[in-house]
Amino acid sequence: MKDSPINIKEIYNDYALYQREQNRINRYEGNESWYHASGAGSCSRKLYFESVERATPTTPIERKSHRILRLGTILHNDFEEAFKLYNNRIFNPLVYNTSTNTSTNTSTNIHSNKKEIKNKEKITFHLEDEIRIEELNVRGFYDMVAEKPDSSVYLYDLKSTASYSWTMKFGRNKATNKLSIHYELQLGTYGLAVKEKFGRLDGMFLLFYNKDNSQMKQVEIPQSFISRAYLFWKNVNDEHKMGVPMFRQGVSPVQSWQCKYCQFLDHCNPPNIKELKK
Repeated sequence: MKDSPINIKEIYNDYALYQREQNRINRYEGNESWYHASGAGSCSRKLYFESVERATPTTPIERKSHRILRLGTILHNDFEEAFKLYNNRIFNPLVYNTSTNTSTNTSTNIHSNKKEIKNKEKITFHLEDEIRIEELNVRGFYDMVAEKPDSSVYLYDLKSTASYSWTMKFGRNKATNKLSIHYELQLGTYGLAVKEKFGRLDGMFLLFYNKDNSQMKQVEIPQSFISRAYLFWKNVNDEHKMGVPMFRQGVSPVQSWQCKYCQFLDHCNPPNIKELKK
């Protein structure tokens, strides 16, 4: 078969890499000394090299991974637009229009049914907002907070996954021993800041989306993870004041297989680094 005259894959690889770099600049440039909320539950040594030493990553992310990450970003953006649409149709039903035409009486206005709109609950969605926990030097961006008319507040974090991971979590033979609580600690970190900001938090959820078949499930996470997240970051801060953390399985690293994919592998120099680089 004749090769394509245009290398489409590399063009998209470059685009995905460019978008990731733009996101890094917009969100994190100038804030390198903060811990990232998304790092909750991560290897303490990795967090040290990333936010205390501010070391330059030396292990590049595979180009395929940039494409996978881009899909996650696109999905997040789509959900954000869905929540914006909901807010608009509820709070501005007479002016919201899905067409580029700004007229309010065009046939393309799919929300012209006032009865339908009146029956919708007036939920306010706060989207992609920044959180800062000064005491713990932690900063991040939650996906969505929903504020209901009774003033109750709910926190959601969207996680896209492939079928294998989905099956491990929700399938008939799902894993019974959950080794990683990374997502839960990340959500607990956001919950700590959200509870402070809104004065209450009535529930927090992980929303899983299967990229292969569009299945969706939401899992409520106990609010005990708020205090667990606080203790995690408190311990990280205390440990890092003493310098580079020692190697401790379950903490540094959390799981040994993660070392191979760590961007700070060369800075860390674990005992089995030669084996990891094969």
